[in-house]
Amino acid sequence: MNTREKFLKPLLKLFYCSKFKFKIKNNDFDPKRTDPYFLIGNHASLHDGIYTSAFLKKYPYPVINAFMFVNKNMRFVLQKLIYSIPKRKGQSDINTIREMMRVVDGGRGVMLFPEGNSSFFGEQSPIPYATVKLFKKFKLDVVVCKTNGAYLTIPRWGDKPTRNGLLELNFETLFKGNELENYSLDEIYNKLSEALKFNDFDWNRKERHLYNPKKRALGLENYIYVCPKCLKHQTIYTKNNDIFCKDCGHIAFFDAFSLLSGLSFDNLVEWDKLQKQQLGKIVKNVIYTEGSMFSVDMVKYESTPMGHADLEIIKNQLYVQNKMKEFVFDLEKINGLTLTKKNEVSFDYEKKTYLFKLKDPMLYYDVINYLKGEHVNG
Repeated sequence: MNTREKFLKPLLKLFYCSKFKFKIKNNDFDPKRTDPYFLIGNHASLHDGIYTSAFLKKYPYPVINAFMFVNKNMRFVLQKLIYSIPKRKGQSDINTIREMMRVVDGGRGVMLFPEGNSSFFGEQSPIPYATVKLFKKFKLDVVVCKTNGAYLTIPRWGDKPTRNGLLELNFETLFKGNELENYSLDEIYNKLSEALKFNDFDWNRKERHLYNPKKRALGLENYIYVCPKCLKHQTIYTKNNDIFCKDCGHIAFFDAFSLLSGLSFDNLVEWDKLQKQQLGKIVKNVIYTEGSMFSVDMVKYESTPMGHADLEIIKNQLYVQNKMKEFVFDLEKINGLTLTKKNEVSFDYEKKTYLFKLKDPMLYYDVINYLKGEHVNG
């Protein structure tokens, strides 16, 4: 552990513990261990890698979406404070694996959140099968950190985290490195998927932990785009814990347990399923939004502002108008579509990379995937 890490780790832990409540269950895991191992976590929030690291003596280096490095402040955190390994969605894993090997050879472990993207609506996404092939290749112990409550405390879309919200971290050794050869890839995959399965709404419906949110609903309109009562899209707005529709008025609120009240369901998982069922109708219309446009150099991790942009999706094309010119993107030629942070939609197009900070990020992310014929994950 270097001097910088010795100094900053306690500060990170103090910072997070001052904002949230943590309940740590180490079980058979030794948080003071210093040898290399895989630490695998469910991806409940954007902060997972940072607060998990704070509770370990020698934290494994996390693998992070490469777009997180584009922001200068975040790049400083990920390169200087919590050293991280960049991984680009849809790109070859060769460079990432080489960096992982270098890290392990240097005596450090690797932290992975196999879902790749932190949860949009409070439950897990499918895990790439390639994850378990890494276990076979490296032959390291596989430790799982299953987190409950992180989504209810720090939801992906939230403008304000819930102060003193409970995060429960459960560490457990899933496989010993010398035992991996006794398992097939399918057996490892199934056991890992089961270990990482989570749904924060189901969890707190049983546990009944009080969160007492004050501004829980703020920002939800960026991810929820369909009113469950009138089924119109882009009519949702929020205030404090309350959710409104421009046509229906007050439709729901988050209660003291961070569960929804006022609808036929109490969670965002079901709400997201409902809105995705409406995509077939939504795409028959022109879909408008606005935001800021950037070109991105993914080698240097630098972005160049291209100004305010008006966006429209008409059938199978995305039209973008800024002060410079009108861009026309054929949706079938868009690759590596990603929604990072709260509202940053990015993709590759004809050897260039573009990033948009949008007013309706989830709607555009879902619609582009839908029109490309790709599965839309919640």
